Amino acid sequence: MIRSIPFAVAHALSLPASAQSAKDFAEANARTEVQPKDKLTSAYSHAWEAFNNQHHLDDRDGCYDKGTGELVQILEIDEAGKVTGFFADKDDGRARCWRSTYLGVVFPQPPFAPFYYRMKVQ
Repeated sequence: MIRSIPFAVAHALSLPASAQSAKDFAEANARTEVQPKDKLTSAYSHAWEAFNNQHHLDDRDGCYDKGTGELVQILEIDEAGKVTGFFADKDDGRARCWRSTYLGVVFPQPPFAPFYYRMKVQ
């Protein structure tokens, strides 16, 4: 009985972390769709864009030139603002390049986590 309590606690503590990360683009996209769309998320999106533009993240590695056509990308951002997941609707040179650019970058802290930020490139 005493052994089962630490196991149960450890198991319960591990569930939220593993359950929070999307496993693929479809799941990340679905999570983006159900996120609240309110003043907090709008303000965060503006702060995210300002940080991204200030640091020229989207164009610093020449990713735009590594593919053509529309590309949808979704970043999974943790409670500290760190990009912990990158999902794209196709696997091309741009997606692989931006995955390398964005994974690990620390943006401003989102209003909740995980926060899913969707970008569409034409």
